[in-house]
Amino acid sequence: MKVYWSTELAAPQAAEKIVRIYERLGRSYGKRRRVRCGTLLEQLIITILSSDASESQAFRALLHLQKEYVDWNEVRVSDDLYLGSELSRMGVNSGAPVMLKNALENLLLETSTLQPEVLDTMAFDEMGELLAKIKLPKWVIASLLLMEARARKPMGAVQVPIDEGVARMMWRMGFASTPRATVQIQECIRASMPDEEEHNFHRVAARFSREFCSDPVPNCRRCPIRAECSFPRGKLSSGKTPSAGKTLRQTGAARRSRPPSLAAHAAGSARKLKH
Repeated sequence: MKVYWSTELAAPQAAEKIVRIYERLGRSYGKRRRVRCGTLLEQLIITILSSDASESQAFRALLHLQKEYVDWNEVRVSDDLYLGSELSRMGVNSGAPVMLKNALENLLLETSTLQPEVLDTMAFDEMGELLAKIKLPKWVIASLLLMEARARKPMGAVQVPIDEGVARMMWRMGFASTPRATVQIQECIRASMPDEEEHNFHRVAARFSREFCSDPVPNCRRCPIRAECSFPRGKLSSGKTPSAGKTLRQTGAARRSRPPSLAAHAAGSARKLKH
C-alpha cells in the first residue's frame, strides 16, 4: 500500500486527496454547519441525531423535540417506539433515538441535571472527560470537542479520540500505515483542512465507514470514493491484506475461465487461414 502521509507535514498529494474525499462525502451526507447553535447540550443532541441523517434534518428534529417535550428529562423517559417514529418522519435513523436516550440517561447519572447549560459551564478538559464517561461514540466526542474548541482554545492544543471507523477508512485510503496510528491520522486530518471543517469530517467519515468501509468486509462495489482507495476491491479483512498465494490462485482461475478476447480470436482465425 502506498502511504502518502509523513508525520512532519502533509504532502501535497495527501492534502488534495483528503479534500477530494471530504467534498464527495459532504455531497452525500448533507450540508456542513460551520458554527454550533444554541447550548452545547443542544449541539450534542444534533450531533447524535445526525449519525445517519444530514445536519439540517437533525436540526429540524431538535426543534421538533423542543416543541413537543417540556424538557430533555421528558425525552429521556419517553417511549422508545413513539420517539423513534417521530424522529423517523424527520429523516433520522431509528438507531439515533436509542443513542440519544442513552446519552441523556448517562449524562443525568454523571451530573444530576439535564439543564440546557449543563455542559457550557464546564471547563474544556472537564467536558472532554465527561463526554467519555457517558459512553458516546468517539466520532461524536471528536466532532463536539473540535467545534467547541474553536471558541475556547487554539485548535492545535486539542487532542480528540479517533473513531475506529474513521481510522479504518484513513488507513485503507492510504493516509496511515496502520489503523492504530491515531496520532498520525489526526495530524493528517488537521493539516489538510481548515479548522472549521475538521469537526464535520469526523461526522461524515464515521457515517461512511459504517455504511461502506465496514469491518471486516467493506462494500467496495457501491463505495462512492472507491477511486481513491489504496486497497484491492472487496478483498479486505480486519487489518490484513489478502495473501499472495490466494490472490494468484484467484487471478489464475479467473484468467482460465475468461472467454477469449476479440483480438485473440482474430489471431487464431488468421493462423487457421494460413494453414
